[in-house]
Amino acid sequence: MSKYIGCWFGLKEAAEENGEMRIAHAFEAVNDKQAKAKAALLFMEAFPDGDDSQFEFRMYAGAEGVPCPEEEWDEAFLFDHEWDDELGHPIAKVQTSPVDFTNLQPSLRAAVLVKYHTTKISKQQLAGAIELQQDDSSTFDCHIYAAISKMPSILAMYPERVLEAIDHVRENCVPTKKWPEIKASLAAWLKGHEEDRKDGSIDTIKTDEPKPSVIVVPRPYKHTYDTLDVEIASALLGGDVDPNSPQPSETRRANGIIKEDREDFKRWSIQLRSQDNILKYDRPTIFGVVRNVPASDTYQFPDSHKRYITEYLTTHGKMENKDDETKQNTASSTGVLAHESPASNTVAPQHSDDVSITGTVETAPPVEENGPFYFLMADGEKIGRANKRPGLEKALADGGTEISQEEYQARKNGTYKAPQETTEKPAAQPEVKKIADGVFSIENLMGEQPKAAAAVEPSAPSNEVEKTEVAAAQPAAVDFQSIAAALENDLAAKGDKMKIWRSVMRTDPRYTKDLAGAGFEGTSINAEYMVMRATEIFGPIGTGWGFEVLEDRMLPGAPMSEAIYEDKKFIGNRILRDGDGTLITELNHSIKIAFWYVNDNGVAERFESFGATKYMYKSKHGIICDGEAQKKSLTDAIKKALSLLGFSADVWLGLYDQAEYKQENAIEFDIRNASDKAEDVTRIRKELDEKFKTNIDSMRAAVTPNEISGVASSLTRVMGVHLKAAREKADLEYAKYLEGRLRRIEEVKSECLAKLQEKAA
Repeated sequence: MSKYIGCWFGLKEAAEENGEMRIAHAFEAVNDKQAKAKAALLFMEAFPDGDDSQFEFRMYAGAEGVPCPEEEWDEAFLFDHEWDDELGHPIAKVQTSPVDFTNLQPSLRAAVLVKYHTTKISKQQLAGAIELQQDDSSTFDCHIYAAISKMPSILAMYPERVLEAIDHVRENCVPTKKWPEIKASLAAWLKGHEEDRKDGSIDTIKTDEPKPSVIVVPRPYKHTYDTLDVEIASALLGGDVDPNSPQPSETRRANGIIKEDREDFKRWSIQLRSQDNILKYDRPTIFGVVRNVPASDTYQFPDSHKRYITEYLTTHGKMENKDDETKQNTASSTGVLAHESPASNTVAPQHSDDVSITGTVETAPPVEENGPFYFLMADGEKIGRANKRPGLEKALADGGTEISQEEYQARKNGTYKAPQETTEKPAAQPEVKKIADGVFSIENLMGEQPKAAAAVEPSAPSNEVEKTEVAAAQPAAVDFQSIAAALENDLAAKGDKMKIWRSVMRTDPRYTKDLAGAGFEGTSINAEYMVMRATEIFGPIGTGWGFEVLEDRMLPGAPMSEAIYEDKKFIGNRILRDGDGTLITELNHSIKIAFWYVNDNGVAERFESFGATKYMYKSKHGIICDGEAQKKSLTDAIKKALSLLGFSADVWLGLYDQAEYKQENAIEFDIRNASDKAEDVTRIRKELDEKFKTNIDSMRAAVTPNEISGVASSLTRVMGVHLKAAREKADLEYAKYLEGRLRRIEEVKSECLAKLQEKAA
């Protein structure tokens, strides 16, 4: 009997629904053929509800020195190892080291600082900085980088000073400024900086806050810079966070801030990491230094921010270890912090006068914590499983909800029953809170009510966090539909004078026809559709709007002629004349109407419009006489009159000639026209999911950065239209799901760009 190891790798399709799964199992068999059959049987016995078609099966023979799973059905082994096609078995993953910022070229260092505002980056992030270097677009970041790259004096500065220059630009220059203006602003900053250095002027921050002192609970995990980041993010959540009472929900929110790479978190992390012995301070000290900052925007001023942190740690800082605290207090009298390692863990005394650090929040869980974990996706129907905590946190960031193993199995088997409603509100439901008279907030929904959000009191930190998260996601929706959104915003800024125009300018693509290939260029609009839209706005024809024919006549055109042949050979043309010798000409029908409509004040507004149609003309088939010329001219005049009011203005303005606008407009009207029937909604969402998967695969198969960016940009616009529609319909669950999909697009884009960069290197 020989030892074999079966490996089941979950396919991409299954990973989208249930999370990525990889299972390894060691067993004994006589030969390869029996091993494959036995592996299939063992899988069916262990996972009777599993579908082996959702896995890619690989197998290898065990040998000395070849990695082998330790557990019977190991769900972590294949995540810690990667398959080597040449060797035919998994090998341990090589831990990649972070990018050494000091070894980068000065221009690339500047790009990193502009894009990420930190020197701690990974290879994946480095690809984004390189992309910023090569970007020719007119974004604000591109212009900041261009200005700095043209100033050697700034490029030669220390990273902290370059960050000050970047902060100066962001504070003093509007986002529409170009690089020459930014360069001028930086030149003024350099001049002022030199004068301040000569004068020796420096500002100080006084901290009169009482020294926070609570019962110190030793950290139940190994404290690293990663766990420090979680503590910083938890402190930024608000005053209800208790560093000594960890709650999983608070940790997830803190990890969300880290993943979002929020500006205030990044700057706090950079400054605290630069402090001596920062990992030796207890958790209340870390929370206190973040919360007791004199002004909420202090982090935007690096020098002042650093001085405040240093002074706070010297005055109020407590070491987690009492021996370290003694050394810290002794050294602080001489202005030097101790560097010795902690010797023991001791709890600090309790002080009853502490009121600055209270509430409920969690600290980071042990890094080594493994699953499996189970979750419900944002749509409230699909379920998933994650083998490690990062997989769970990723699902939760995409809008999912953690569930128990029992609920997971029940939903999977179709036996799950939702709990009956009781008088008490279930914990999973959003809580409605009264903020002020007539103003209420709903957890996770504050972003949908910007006016109400302005009324949030400073004493409501939990609502403040929800508001911040949504606010970070809102601006992206504006960029998704750049052309149409820009036009609508311009019209909205012009007030009520453009009221009719705004309401009728968009055209349903179902009622248009592309004229390309018919001898014309452009788009034709169905006349009956425009009449229908006029009836929607003004009311029935004859009551809310109408027309009066002022002129109806035929206009002579070019002289008519006929071909002359001799022995079947064309020899010329002859002008046609009537019996009295007058020229026979083409005839064009023209009509003039007085169009009227009733405005909101009940007053009839009138203006004139013309329409025209060829009546008698010559074609390659001979002379043609159109018997419906009058009807066509009248239709043309009505369409022209309605176009003057803004009906279907997107066609007349040429937006339909742009593929990007046509695609976005078609998606938006498809969503609008879908009924409330389940099959219509399901069809649209299924098509979107299929498009998402197809484009993700295209990005991973792309061979150039431009190709990856192009696919990502197109998919982002499509997702943005659906997200906008979901928010308008208050479909919050689906909106949350789409926001998660948008974040996933950016993650895949960064991964693909990083892989291309590694190949190029």
